[in-house]
Amino acid sequence: MTAFSGNWFQRRAARRKAASDAYRGLLRHALDPGHYRDLGVPDTFEGRARMVTLLTSLACVRLSRLGGAEAAGLIERLDALVLDGFDAAYREKGVGDASIARKVRALAQGHAGLGKALFAALTAPDSPEKSQSVAEILRRNGVAAPERIDALAAALNGLLARLERQPDDEILHGKFDWASASAISTSPQS
Repeated sequence: MTAFSGNWFQRRAARRKAASDAYRGLLRHALDPGHYRDLGVPDTFEGRARMVTLLTSLACVRLSRLGGAEAAGLIERLDALVLDGFDAAYREKGVGDASIARKVRALAQGHAGLGKALFAALTAPDSPEKSQSVAEILRRNGVAAPERIDALAAALNGLLARLERQPDDEILHGKFDWASASAISTSPQS
């Protein structure tokens, strides 16, 4: 019985570490100044939150293609960390306890709506309309300056292609290869 429980706790700790590593890397990349400078994402609290949502969607698409309980669990834990991060960011900004629940709920609803729409577009069969669909979702949600929407959509598609080339084992360990913003903004298929 000891070996089983020890094994279970080790696997559980490894899953938590993978989710934490995935979140830290995603957040670090989402806050890269290149997204705001080169890709037209507003450098505001809401703009940074949307960038987190975009990257979370890419991570979820990549994980969903793996299938299985481990990938599903990582998606769930990663999303929970993102939502906890939104709450912590509001608290860091000094938002009072009386209004924080309402603000986090609104941000979480936006995260879910944008995330689901982007997930559906990115998991659709490849076609010339796929990139247009991603751009339209970004445009509809005001994610970037209108003249930079196509560049951002191309960058996201390029970044997803980069993640698709990564070994599954790295992905399951939370080691997403987030390219630098300048690399994806100048060369979407890198």
